[in-house]
Amino acid sequence: MIKLGQNFLRGAYTPLITPFNGWAVDYDAYARFVDWQIRNGAQGLVVGGTSGEPMSLTITERQNLLRIAVSSARRRVPVVAQTGGASLADTWSLTEHAEQVGADAIMLMMPPFVKPPQRGLKSFLSFVSRATTKPILLYQIPSRTVSTIEIDTLEDLCEEVPSIVGLKQSSDDEGFDTEVISRLGGEFRLFMGLPRIELERIPEGASGLIVALANLVPGKIAEICSSADERELTKAIALRMELEELNDLAFRDTSPIGVKYMAWKMGLITSGECRLPLMPPEPEHVEAMDDALEAAGLL
Repeated sequence: MIKLGQNFLRGAYTPLITPFNGWAVDYDAYARFVDWQIRNGAQGLVVGGTSGEPMSLTITERQNLLRIAVSSARRRVPVVAQTGGASLADTWSLTEHAEQVGADAIMLMMPPFVKPPQRGLKSFLSFVSRATTKPILLYQIPSRTVSTIEIDTLEDLCEEVPSIVGLKQSSDDEGFDTEVISRLGGEFRLFMGLPRIELERIPEGASGLIVALANLVPGKIAEICSSADERELTKAIALRMELEELNDLAFRDTSPIGVKYMAWKMGLITSGECRLPLMPPEPEHVEAMDDALEAAGLL
């Protein structure tokens, strides 16, 4: 495994939402949102994660968003490019582009829809790693991709591909997480990305959180990470409880419907719309989100 800086790929990284204006991506709003995130405590940014609706975007749109994020971030925080696509060709192209425009790291989701065997998954990820010299985080989210990497496959892959340095885990599998920490060591970056804010793994060896709610309260998520890392679990859990209602509402509908509505309501983006087949939130959810935002002092 390649050597990383002590604080690199640690802490609270925001999986950025993608603002739209009608059918078009609102790139100006995106640039402003990137700057707002950094000024309000985000320790890193992820472009093209699930919250960004990547499978509803064209390759060109995804490339444009990454270029803007890198430019707007101005090296203040790391920018991670999630480059997994619908095909090997798309994934390779997005990964090459991320290298060219200066992303700090790559995130590779498990291939969607095809349900590959472990040997195919290993070959796919190994092959795509040749498109970049950047550190690579794998992205496990079987609720979306139906692909899951097994611990033996992951361990073998890390031995063969030194640039694979971590994993974003969006699957509720405590046994797997424990095995990752035990077998791959403390330098392997394990980010938690479950719908609930899973902070208990951080004192055990996880490196941070990549959660949708960071789009609204990046500083609070960073504070949770730092408290958990310093083993101040009482404080970290209290902070999580403060955000529990907002986080629950963000996932009451398919993500990122809720968090985009709340970001719009807070004035962070110019529209809360998603692309079809995602839809606006139900009226009862809207009322609940409005009340929760007001109660949290975010309106």
